[in-house]
Amino acid sequence: MNCKEAQELITALVDDELSASELASIESHLRECVKCQFAHRQERALKTAVRTAGSAVSSPGDLREKILSGLGRPDKGKALNEPQGPGWLSQLAFRPALAFALLLLLLLPVVYLMRSEPAPIALSALKSHERMVAGSLSYTREENPEKLKIQLARSVDGRFGPMGYDLSMMGLRPVGGAVQEVAGRKIIVALYEGTAPSLTCYTFLGTERDVPKGAALFADPEKKINFYTFSHQGVNGVMHREDELICILVSEMPLPELLAVARSKAQPS
Repeated sequence: MNCKEAQELITALVDDELSASELASIESHLRECVKCQFAHRQERALKTAVRTAGSAVSSPGDLREKILSGLGRPDKGKALNEPQGPGWLSQLAFRPALAFALLLLLLLPVVYLMRSEPAPIALSALKSHERMVAGSLSYTREENPEKLKIQLARSVDGRFGPMGYDLSMMGLRPVGGAVQEVAGRKIIVALYEGTAPSLTCYTFLGTERDVPKGAALFADPEKKINFYTFSHQGVNGVMHREDELICILVSEMPLPELLAVARSKAQPS
């Protein structure tokens, strides 16, 4: 089995929909292929994240009350004479308003989840990375890591500072940085360049509510940190939280490599 064939079976594996022969083949391939192991973990993490998000979203109570009252719910103290058995089901078929309202109550949490706004900072990071690397977005050049940290922290009145990761083992070094503002929030940006694909590190005060919609979750069991991966047009991002700080690493390097960088540098709270 090659990687392309394995990719077609990974989703079915997560959903437990494989035959015995298919299961044996994919498990044999996963034992030997690191790339597909990562894809399998991402698929499982994504499914878990979707389930968690769905269970955490509920429809507003007042809207539920309005729907029920609009159906002519009886006043308090009055008995509700509901038909029983199959007769009730037959009456439901002739009450489209009631059927629609019940369907709405079931689907409302899903609608609210789908309408949730994407995280603007994460999406902005992907776009500004390309502009910084291309030279179309200005930044302060400073190759001394300590001086750069001081300058960037001073730009946000010392409320927080850049992560200051040492990426020299990857052939990357800091060459400059900037402070951007997105949706009224300050973000420290440090640019790394060298022999590997350029990388930008975004640091800001936030919570995991800043995770962009559709991001895949990778839970690191050793560091007990959640990492969220996302991509757009060949640019990849990995987000994680350290105390009150959110860090986003952005680069065009392959997503598994970028995730490995984030995991190696992240510090548990």
